[in-house]
Amino acid sequence: MSNSFNVMPLFLDTDTTTGAATNWRGSSGCTLAGIGSHGIKPTRILVLPAVSGTAIAAGTIIVSDPQSSTALLTIPIVLPAATEPFDIVQILLEQTSALWRDFVVTGLTATKAALQIWYRT
Repeated sequence: MSNSFNVMPLFLDTDTTTGAATNWRGSSGCTLAGIGSHGIKPTRILVLPAVSGTAIAAGTIIVSDPQSSTALLTIPIVLPAATEPFDIVQILLEQTSALWRDFVVTGLTATKAALQIWYRT
């Protein structure tokens, strides 16, 4: 599967950039009526393997605002012991999340991870 901004939850498994217009406001995202001008308020995020059965690699996933370079969310990926499977990570942001007017995600390709992002507008 590839990045999909037009589903609920959002599904991202590849790094995004403003240069390639793959950020939220870029040409591949932000096409739902009314959402692009306001952004999204994430409520729940899952970190899972990008492809079922694929091993995740250690690293860091960073969601940032491309205009200010502010990190909106930093997710360190720490690998379990070799005999243990990677547990899907759930992040609940209902009470603490700020509005993401635009965002890019880095670290997905390197960690072989994907994000599922549930949100409110």
